[in-house]
Amino acid sequence: MKCFMAMAAIAALLTAAPAVQAKDCSAPVATGEGPVAGRAVEGMAACSWKGIPYAAPPVGERRWRAPQPPPARAGTLAAFEFGPACLQKESFTSGGKSPTGLSEDCLTLNIWAPKKSGVFPVMYWIHGGGLTVGSSNYEMYNGARLAAERDVVLVSVNYRLNIFGFFAHPGLASEDPHGATGNYGIQDQIRGLEWVRDNIAEFGGDPANVTIFGESAGGMSVCNLLASPPAAGLFHRAVIQSGACDLIAELPDTYAQAEASAQTAGCAGPDPIKCLRELPAEKLLELRSGFGQSHVDGYVIPKVPLEAIKEGAFNRVPLMVGNTRDEANLFLIPMGVLTMPSFILRQMLERIFGEERAAEVLELYPGEEFGRMSKRVLALSSEAFCSRGFQAAEEVSGQEPTYYYSFDWDDYTGGRVMGALHGLEIPFVFGNIRLREDSLKLVFNSNRIEQKAKPLSEAMMSYWTNFAKTGDPNGPGLAKWPRYSVHDKKRIHFNTLITVETLAGDQLERYQYWADQKISTRDLSL
Repeated sequence: MKCFMAMAAIAALLTAAPAVQAKDCSAPVATGEGPVAGRAVEGMAACSWKGIPYAAPPVGERRWRAPQPPPARAGTLAAFEFGPACLQKESFTSGGKSPTGLSEDCLTLNIWAPKKSGVFPVMYWIHGGGLTVGSSNYEMYNGARLAAERDVVLVSVNYRLNIFGFFAHPGLASEDPHGATGNYGIQDQIRGLEWVRDNIAEFGGDPANVTIFGESAGGMSVCNLLASPPAAGLFHRAVIQSGACDLIAELPDTYAQAEASAQTAGCAGPDPIKCLRELPAEKLLELRSGFGQSHVDGYVIPKVPLEAIKEGAFNRVPLMVGNTRDEANLFLIPMGVLTMPSFILRQMLERIFGEERAAEVLELYPGEEFGRMSKRVLALSSEAFCSRGFQAAEEVSGQEPTYYYSFDWDDYTGGRVMGALHGLEIPFVFGNIRLREDSLKLVFNSNRIEQKAKPLSEAMMSYWTNFAKTGDPNGPGLAKWPRYSVHDKKRIHFNTLITVETLAGDQLERYQYWADQKISTRDLSL
């Protein structure tokens, strides 16, 4: 009798608990512009909506202006396919040919959500590519696994790139109501966050719990958003992956370049902006491959983000920040650094840093410890890169909870040479180590390597999503990740075995050396 009563009580509790209902991914979801319909992700408990416009097409008179809300739609948008990547010169860096094509009309975002009812934290991904190439559409950034297995809503965004996103011209500043120019790509990211604030609840996302995260130029964009007053209140946590908070241009330094480009394009008349807006997008793209820097414009980014953080004048939220151990290998090894004669490498350093400073740098990386000259150059370049994450951890940790990491995993074919290179942590964070396309097939090229990488990927997926949920990456079954402080410089190391170490000794000295230097993107890639 007692057994029966206990079973009846359990049954009553189960029936009283609110049921978690499966979501119909094809059912139209309301947005401010009209309904959108998505699809179920094959083999996963997730829904996806792709290619949703979050801003009006930035073409014609809207070229080089702040993004505007998208127009209303009469019918339901079938959000089944990615939108086109933003216009760029396709290259190895951009992943080769874009499967979705390229267009100046590219301001779309993608959403993955759990295939069940509920309210879930939002993770807003900003892709890298030097602010000149890249797209949110790469399968490496597919958010289905995070949504299905970690109960988050993942949003990825396209934003204007190169000359279309970061062209700073005095004529553009004079027509802007805030006197701002040069940060159209950053304004796109902010506009995307505004769309998320207004619409994401309909997809199961919590607009009061949004984490921005990005890698490389996406990490730099996170820094910019931390320092941007127009972005205030649009996000609640931030993750900087291999980004820097001080690689930003001052407007006077770029005006001359912009005016020279206008002249080259045949727009040196009394109204160069009108002329430039009338040019075909492809001609503008041919002007030069640069314009890959955000700017201190007094409005979108009032000052260098690192300086704003030091002063406490930033959007104060908990921060995760870190780098891959061998950041520079991705750029320098394909250039042939490993086979270059020592005297050529020394000349290269002297050309970049000057003879006296180059000698000073090499003293920090003695051959007795680092090996031949090529290894010394790779080490110093990587640590110069890593010092920017160290800077951010140092400055934010006294003001907001901060968690600092180094990604050290190199247990793959070719790992002894290429190491834990720039961008390698991304598929671990997204849980996409099974992909067999683009550059990933060079790393995860066997089931054996996948199986070795899987435990680390599972842990990193949990750390990142725990942070998005609570502002603290720790959780059951995970190695404890302590907060970073200037007095206790604890850093977690992501490797086959996850460890925590204190940043100290010669490496701390070298990081501090680089943190005290003004570094350009050219310095970081030699």
